[in-house]
Amino acid sequence: MSAAEPGTQPATFRAMFIEELRARRRQMGLLQREFAEKAHLSLSSVKKYEEGKKKPERKFATWCDEFYGCPGTFERLYDGMVAESFPSWFGPRVLFEDKAARIHQWEMRGIPGLLQTRSYASAVIRACRPYDAEEELERDTAARIERQHILVRDDPPKLWVILGEGVLRQAVGGIRVMREQLGHLLSVTETQRIVLQVLPFAVTDAPGVDGPAALFEFDDSQPVAYLEGWGSGQVIKDPKEVAVIATALSMIKGCALSPIDSAQLMTTIRSEL
Repeated sequence: MSAAEPGTQPATFRAMFIEELRARRRQMGLLQREFAEKAHLSLSSVKKYEEGKKKPERKFATWCDEFYGCPGTFERLYDGMVAESFPSWFGPRVLFEDKAARIHQWEMRGIPGLLQTRSYASAVIRACRPYDAEEELERDTAARIERQHILVRDDPPKLWVILGEGVLRQAVGGIRVMREQLGHLLSVTETQRIVLQVLPFAVTDAPGVDGPAALFEFDDSQPVAYLEGWGSGQVIKDPKEVAVIATALSMIKGCALSPIDSAQLMTTIRSEL
């Protein structure tokens, strides 16, 4: 991969991934159809990957590294492709989401990005950015929605989210947007891989007032935690600190409504809008 020419923008990781994919296939003398057969993919998918019209899954990048005998090459480019659409402080979190087998999250500020509708995401992104160009706002909204692809892939992570009740009652984007958002939350709770709980106002001395937190568990490595502030993020890897956060999340779950009662509360709040 060559450096960008003076006065030009450096290539994106997505562009470099595509370039590497094409170059390796041609170097081996494979037609797209032949490569698709070896990768057990449709010809249409391979064409879309090489044209940048479709983002592959991580397992495809891992397979390419094994197939071409270039350990880590495609997976490193894939990591860069996943994170490059986000601020540097948020990139690590997106990578954790992409690699995790299980995600546990506590949030009392707003609906987490993985569960936002496009309208809600757009309203949140626009709220504090009155001077940004429309193109930038649309790009960031699209990037946030693209993150949700991990929930519908072949091996989605199991997601467990606890929301503060105030998150559900804050009419972000207006009544129509919030009704749609609450309807979306109710629909995702029907899947076995997503557990959603609500910590109600009525709970006294509830844990979680220190701020939002997320815990990522992996099949092949130690769990990590992520704490987020205003324009900043902190990755926690020390096992003792991770254990403290895991305990706090367990306590919040214990204080929250059951998933069934949480769904009922969301239904009630939606009907009141």
